[in-house]
Amino acid sequence: MLEQLKSLSKDTLIYGASTVIGRCLNFLLVPFYVNVLHSAAEYGIATSLYTYLSFFMIVYTLGLEAAYFRYAARGEQETRSDGEERDLFSTPFLWILMFGGVLTLIVFTTAPLLVGPVFHDPRANMAAMAPMLTEILRYGSLIVLFDSLAVLPFAVLRLEQRARFFALLKFINIVTTLVLNFVFILGLHWGVAGIFRANLIASALVLAMLGPVIIRRFRLKLTTAVSRKLLPFGLTNLPANLSAMMVQVIDRPIVQNVLGLAVLGVYQANYRLGFVMMVFVSLFEYAWRPFFLRQARTDDQRARHLFSRVFTYFMLIALTGFLGLSFGLPYLVSTPLYHGRRLLKPEYLVGMPIIPVVLFAYVFQGMYTNFIAGIYIKERNKVLPLITGIGAAVNIGANIYLIPRIGIMGAALATLLAYMAMALGVYIEAQKAYPIPYDWNRVGLVAAIVGSAYGAERFITLENIVRSPLELAAVRASLFGAAIAALFLIRFFTKGERAVLRRFFLSIAPAGFGSAFEPRIPPATVEPVELAKEDQRGS
Repeated sequence: MLEQLKSLSKDTLIYGASTVIGRCLNFLLVPFYVNVLHSAAEYGIATSLYTYLSFFMIVYTLGLEAAYFRYAARGEQETRSDGEERDLFSTPFLWILMFGGVLTLIVFTTAPLLVGPVFHDPRANMAAMAPMLTEILRYGSLIVLFDSLAVLPFAVLRLEQRARFFALLKFINIVTTLVLNFVFILGLHWGVAGIFRANLIASALVLAMLGPVIIRRFRLKLTTAVSRKLLPFGLTNLPANLSAMMVQVIDRPIVQNVLGLAVLGVYQANYRLGFVMMVFVSLFEYAWRPFFLRQARTDDQRARHLFSRVFTYFMLIALTGFLGLSFGLPYLVSTPLYHGRRLLKPEYLVGMPIIPVVLFAYVFQGMYTNFIAGIYIKERNKVLPLITGIGAAVNIGANIYLIPRIGIMGAALATLLAYMAMALGVYIEAQKAYPIPYDWNRVGLVAAIVGSAYGAERFITLENIVRSPLELAAVRASLFGAAIAALFLIRFFTKGERAVLRRFFLSIAPAGFGSAFEPRIPPATVEPVELAKEDQRGS
């Protein structure tokens, strides 16, 4: 089990390097946009269009990424001929090219008519900006076409475990976008249009760099047999993917249509501050799907206990991360950093209370990602449209009810409720198909400790028990430290896990720092022996 966990960790770190660095660089665009664009409404325009593009991305790809993954990952690679491998790639690629090309042509033709519905604002007159909005709509249709064509080549890299090249391309995409944003907005003063021009160039560049991957597997042939196998699987996933996207972003158009583009800009800027938790969940998902599909083909009982152990570790990191970020992010965004400038302008700070809610929603998204393993292993993906449909219905209903009453906090709470409903639904269905003995006692212990620390901080803050910002910072740091210490004091970690942690900290400590704490037996004998015993007991 230890070797499999190391394999997952290695893939996660490589995929995560590109994702973390990319997201961090991309996150730099948030303070850039809010400080450079003339108003929150302009940032709201970009948010609005990217929301619609996220839905179009799902429609353009027809669910064929998951279908390709499912059939290309099966243990039949050795028996498939080169022609069959090419057909398995080329057929879905051609479907995406043809279908996406038609949709892009439609958007190009009807863009002037789409401006009103897409950028509707009950509190502003957008007529003067219509030519520019038409232009960025057309840019958006090209961006989503290029990105959808890159989906299958990226899937090939993941299946071939070429994580470094995958990471490089993702990094190039983000850096190109970042640099061109500075050039187009600061240098050429293109405003919102500059955002989409930069994105279009970056997407075209990455697709061009994926050219060798495409050429190696592509041939101009639409195979009926492959279409009949992949299209039903992909289209079955399409409603689930759309519903899942509704859970993620449907709050944006509702906020826009009820409260206006300016409030949408405020909401998006604060929502994006949950990017650290989002990155953690995203990088885990990148490595998790190919990992559990590979492990499911090995010893079944051992694989189930392995998945349980992964979930426990995931929740430990996610919940402690939630606590630390909830305590630290308010200081990051509100403290003056350079010549009195803050990460967010004062007009955006009214949205800070939604940050912990967004972080907690990502925890439940991560739980959903963990639980879905059983669904894919047993090919029970037909239940996913129902589960994500319930999540989307909860999200839409809660948004419609809560936003007019409590504003953007209602939108954040609606997202949290939706992810909770989805995590519960997929857990129930996955346990029916592929029972996994999750260690809920340990997970519950972490949740209780984190919940107690967060509840204490909320009580101290809301009751104004401490008034000085420095005193409040000290209280939050103390509560976070106490929560981490409690995990060790109540022996959350097993003996084998403590041995692994001890060796890790000794390996990174300065020379001689941990000599007094060195174990009397050779360290190399502790880790595998203890973990192997725990694995045999199914812990």
